[in-house]
Amino acid sequence: MLSIAKLFLFFLLFFLTVFSSHAQKFQMGLKGGLSLPDLSSGAGASDVSKGYQTISGPDFAWVVDMKLSGKFFLEAAVEWSTQGGKKTGIQTIPASEFAGFFPPGSNIQYVYANFTSTVRLQYLMLPVLMRYNMDLDMAGHWKLYMDGGIFGGYMLTGKGSASGSSKVYKDKEETEPISSTIVTFDSAGDIRNQLHRGNFGIDGNIGVQFQFNSMAIFAEGGGNYGFINLQKNSENGINHTGSFIFRIGFFLRY
Repeated sequence: MLSIAKLFLFFLLFFLTVFSSHAQKFQMGLKGGLSLPDLSSGAGASDVSKGYQTISGPDFAWVVDMKLSGKFFLEAAVEWSTQGGKKTGIQTIPASEFAGFFPPGSNIQYVYANFTSTVRLQYLMLPVLMRYNMDLDMAGHWKLYMDGGIFGGYMLTGKGSASGSSKVYKDKEETEPISSTIVTFDSAGDIRNQLHRGNFGIDGNIGVQFQFNSMAIFAEGGGNYGFINLQKNSENGINHTGSFIFRIGFFLRY
């Protein structure tokens, strides 16, 4: 598997090669908005990975579009993206975290407790997308566009937090407590050492743009999905990053 540094280098060289031959036909701008990520369960995932719901956070990017031919553009961006997810209610925990509650030789893999846990990640992402523009009026001011492609990403921050207190149970139905002790799960910390820093995946958007003489404004919705298993240790689950994103922005034509 390619390292994230090699992915970035590949994208950058590809971008610069195309840019050098189309430098007279490009537009540059900024876009930003809201990311609504969650953590989807990977193939073969245990209950530890399941049940994540959407959180929210910022997403913004510096973007360059270069015209290739006709209505086709190559788009590259440097993007700050929020990823992660949240679980509330009964949760599956590896029994190894409560080994002291069981006699030696016990074959219990998971225990259960009722609390809230949140994973919040910030990535630096480099999407490289192919974009298609379609005129919506005769004057060519209003345009519908679609883009899609791949991204490389690197995790800048990774925070995990938990809150709530509960007895710990042998079963999801919460009928067999392992002890009468109520455990407080309140905690927060850096979890990057448990996670793969690099990621790559697919990215795409659909939007509407209004073109002035040398400036355009636009609004778009889209999403991304990462192919790399997030956790280093599958005992902690198997999840993939992904989010729905809604942004507004502008381009300046050069």
